[in-house]
Amino acid sequence: MRPLIYIMTPLLILTILLASRFVTWDAIKGVDRQAQIHAQEGTASLRSWELPQAIEAFTRAIEIEPRYAEAYVKRGLAYYRSQQYEPAIADYTETLKLKRYQADAYASRGDAYQSLGDMQRAIQDYSASLKQRRSNSVIQKRAETYFKHGDVQKALGDYDDLIKRKPTAMAYYGRGNVYLQLAIRGNEDRLKPALSDLDQAIALEPRFARAYICRAQVHAQFGDQTLANRDYNHAIGLLTDAIQKQLMLTLTKNIGVF
Repeated sequence: MRPLIYIMTPLLILTILLASRFVTWDAIKGVDRQAQIHAQEGTASLRSWELPQAIEAFTRAIEIEPRYAEAYVKRGLAYYRSQQYEPAIADYTETLKLKRYQADAYASRGDAYQSLGDMQRAIQDYSASLKQRRSNSVIQKRAETYFKHGDVQKALGDYDDLIKRKPTAMAYYGRGNVYLQLAIRGNEDRLKPALSDLDQAIALEPRFARAYICRAQVHAQFGDQTLANRDYNHAIGLLTDAIQKQLMLTLTKNIGVF
């Protein structure tokens, strides 16, 4: 019996993997095939940033299947990218009512609220998302929002948590920037930890232009204009390179069209 289990188990796993390539979760749940096709078209448009087409395709899917959670959450993203924040919030709220993609819907709705300047609701949604699933990017966003909202200690708490669990250039930059802003407001004892964090951010990501700009401000606060100018010039060089690469990429695409 045991040898048979050893033989059949891999075959069963292989069968499931092969089937998953052709059978989507929505098909299993009985979502109308035409609605799925519209959602697939919308997803392709969303990936290529053809946002009006994406919104239209997801809307057609929802008209066929009014409880199609995937279409709502993806249309919400298309609205968000189009800077139509109120419709995005409505779609994320509908997704939450359908009890699907909750971590993503809360986090995305938090992004929309933050874009509208509603920091309190953004924080609430980021926190709700984190209860569903831990995400370093959501913690980063909540930390930034806490700081914008004026809750410095909670912002630092989130950054401390990020750096403790998985130190990244963005986490060090975020905390370093908080320390810098506190120093500018009169807490000069925060300059040294600001400099230390920004050094760490640049060590992890040497082409992090914003970190160089922030560190230049720290050097200026210390009164060392030479080091400040060096960091400013380095940031300008990085930004210039990025702009040139983007222009070349755009020109290449345009040439390819003709």
